[in-house]
This record gives sequence, C-alpha cells and structure tokens, in this order.
Amino acid sequence: MRVLLLNPPAADLVLRDYYCSKTTKANYLNQPIDLLHMSGRLAARWDTLVLDAVAEQLDERNTLARIRSLDPDVVVALVASVTWTSDRAFLARVAGATGARILATGDILRGAAGARLAADQDWLESVVADFSRDDVVRLIEGRSPRAPGRGIHMPTPRHDLFPRRGYRFPFSRGRSFTTLLTDHGCPYPCRFCVMGTLPYGRRPLGEVEEELDAIQSMGLAELFVLDQTFGLDAHRGRELAGLLGSRDFGWTAFTRPDTALTEGLLGAMAAGGCHTVILGIESASDAWLETQQKGYTTEQTEQSVAAARAAGLRTVGTFLLGLPGDSRADAEACVDFAIRLGLDFFSANVAVPRAGTPFERQARSEGLLDVSAPVIADQAAQHGALMATGSLTADEVRNAKRAAVRRFYGRPAWLARRLVGAGSVRAAWAEAREGAALLWRNTA
Repeated sequence: MRVLLLNPPAADLVLRDYYCSKTTKANYLNQPIDLLHMSGRLAARWDTLVLDAVAEQLDERNTLARIRSLDPDVVVALVASVTWTSDRAFLARVAGATGARILATGDILRGAAGARLAADQDWLESVVADFSRDDVVRLIEGRSPRAPGRGIHMPTPRHDLFPRRGYRFPFSRGRSFTTLLTDHGCPYPCRFCVMGTLPYGRRPLGEVEEELDAIQSMGLAELFVLDQTFGLDAHRGRELAGLLGSRDFGWTAFTRPDTALTEGLLGAMAAGGCHTVILGIESASDAWLETQQKGYTTEQTEQSVAAARAAGLRTVGTFLLGLPGDSRADAEACVDFAIRLGLDFFSANVAVPRAGTPFERQARSEGLLDVSAPVIADQAAQHGALMATGSLTADEVRNAKRAAVRRFYGRPAWLARRLVGAGSVRAAWAEAREGAALLWRNTA
C-alpha cells in the first residue's frame, strides 16, 4: 500500500501544524510536525511519500497532477482553520480524481464543532486526532485509536522524505534546518493555549538520540526544537542539551521565563549549541498573567532575559494581544516592555479561541462565537475573524498588533544592533529578508 502525507496548496504561506494553524508572520516555514512524526510510523509499514505543496509553492493544478502521478492508496492530509474553505474543496477533488482514502488532521477538526464539521465531509474517511500516538496506523488498518497514555514512543521520523528546499527559519544561522519535537503537549493550564489541552508526554531520550543521528547523517546542522517548554524537567533538559551539543547542532528552543531561571539550564543550552531562546512573555501586566494562569511574573521575565543574555543567547519574546478587556494601551505597554527588556526579537500574536481551550469556552458562552461553528481565525491577524475586546473592535485589534510590530522593528537602534550582531553577510541578508517580510505583512 502507498500512503501519501500531504500538506495541501494554499494561497498564502501558512503553518498548519501542531493544531495551531496560522499565516506566517514574516517569510518563515518549518516542517509540519504532524506529518513529520507520522512519517516514521507509516514508513515502517508501507511505502510512504511526502508532498508539501506549501514548501514547494505548488498551486492546486500542479499539486493534483503530482498526486495523480504518485497514485496513493491513502492520503493523510493537514487541514487548517485558516485555509479550511480551500482545503475541503481541494481534498474533495483529490478523492474524486484518485479514489484514494482520505484521512485528515488539523485544528479545524478538533472539539465538538470540529467533529460535526468532519461528519459533513463526504470525502473524509477519518480524523487523526493525535499524531504523537499510532492513531494514523490504527485508522488505516480499520481499528480504533488507543486511549491516551503518559509515555510517547515514536519511530524515527523520516526527515529525508521532506523537501530539502522551501523551509525557512528566521533564527537559523544561515544553514539548512529541520524541526525536532521531543515531547508532546504541555502540562501548564494557560487559558488561551491549545497545548495544555493535548495529552502531555515525553519521548525517551534514546529515541531522540536516534533521530539526531539520522538528521546529522543528512548533513543538517540547524534545528528548531519545537518542545513547548525546553527544560521543563531540568535534568532531562540538560541531558538533551548535551546530546545536541555532542553533534555540533545549532538550535533554537522555546521555554518559559520561570523555567529559564532553573539553575544551570540556560548555560547548558548555550554550551549545547543553542543560540536563540524564545520566551513566552505574553504580557507586561502581572494582573493579566495571573488571570491567564501563566504562573510567573514580569519580574521573573526580566530576570530570565538578563540571564539568557549573560549566557550569550539571543532572546525572542512572544506577546499576546486581543483578549477580552485588552486595550490599545495594553498593546503599547507590551512594546514598551519588550524594548525595556532589550529583546533581540519581538513576536506579537492575536488571541484566537483555539478548540478545547478555556478561552474558547468563554468566547462561546459570552456569545462572541457561534456555539455550533468551528473557529476560523488566524493569530497572525492576516485571515479569518478576530474578536472585539470590549475596548477595541476586531479591526482595531489587528491594527494595534501591526502598529506594535512596526514600532519595535522600525527603531534605528534595533536595526543597527541587528546588522552588527548578524555575524556574517549571509546571516545579515537572511535577517533583512525576514524583516522586510515582517514589516510588509504588518503594513496598515
């Protein structure tokens, strides 16, 4: 049997992966982690192929022609809230043109509204609810998925099946990169985040080590570590950093401000080849952080940024705008805080009521969302419906986000700092390209 992992074509540069679809905020695109992690399981059993139409910049006509030439028996496709209208129309065409069985996974199909939506699609055989387990194999074989467990075991993902060109990462040090995931979900209860609604588990480091060997054998030297909180288990984090360092990878990782303050963690990350740390700062307000159950303070944020800088790491701060009650002053306070912290990069997202989150339940109960409809929204504020906050209309939320990005990146001092710190002409050019795309996407 021949199985095709498909990232369908899209009119824009979109990230559909990890139940958190969005339009890219600049010009970056990483490997879709859902498909990447299913590839190892599938390739161990069947002839498995990958077609990422977004990375290859294929339109619908050329993508359909490629699918026909590959002649799959089963197609496992990513779908997304930001591209759902085109996704369902295209996959219906695929089913009609090839006769292949179609399975799908993605944020739009989660939750009760997503289940109702899936039931209405004649072309869709099954929904893969969890890529971290063997659901996809069991569904193809006509069996039911297992109940979630604590441990996660994944055969080595087949990075070699994915295109070598087309993926771009803004923090890569000018080298080809791939994406690594060593755990799944998140144990923290942040009200707006989908990751806390996923079953949390960690992969054995022996499995991760096998994957690192496979990546290194391909000549790839740069990694985007997609774990939601690197170093959540401090001992495991230091051990993982050592594994990465022993193979001379350069890498970027997410962590929380409080976790970053774990003794020895940032130093171990830097010694292991990490050059950029992404901190989930989210807000300049301690009251806001408490309301959203973040579990840390702005003081810890200040300490973590200073500690990361002392360890020699570049810092990225993520911020969230547009929750109920937010005002333009809140958005401006986030930029003020980011500038005061001396962050190297500023990442602004607009609040989206992801399926299964407390924020989604709040939005539906308050009549901000249709109770029966899935969420169609984009945290990059490029597509889909955004919500008013009470102080701001949806359009004003979008404009506040764009103004925040322009204000942070338009400062001459920041531009001079990045040119000096780029380290090479190639790196400077890559950062200039990403910066231009970022500013273009945030033009009012």
